[in-house]
Amino acid sequence: MLRKNLLIVLTIVAVLLKTHAPAWACAVCFGGEGDSTIEGYNASVLFLMATPYLVLGSIVGALFFTYRRALKKRALAEAAEAGVQLAWNQEDSGR
Repeated sequence: MLRKNLLIVLTIVAVLLKTHAPAWACAVCFGGEGDSTIEGYNASVLFLMATPYLVLGSIVGALFFTYRRALKKRALAEAAEAGVQLAWNQEDSGR
């Protein structure tokens, strides 16, 4: 049984070494200069590299604009609150 399994494994390894299929594993190995397959492969690699930066940048941008909007709302609320302060006597008014 062990000899049979070893013979099968060696046959598979020999067939894989004999064929050149592993050399054709990537798109860069397929064509020559200016091939559309290579250009598409390179474009997809650039897209996959840029995607995490775009996602992170959009999250940071959303947080930044939300923070700025909250500061503006707080400033408007404080300005509106300052004009409404009323007091019953002169000491409480702060003047």
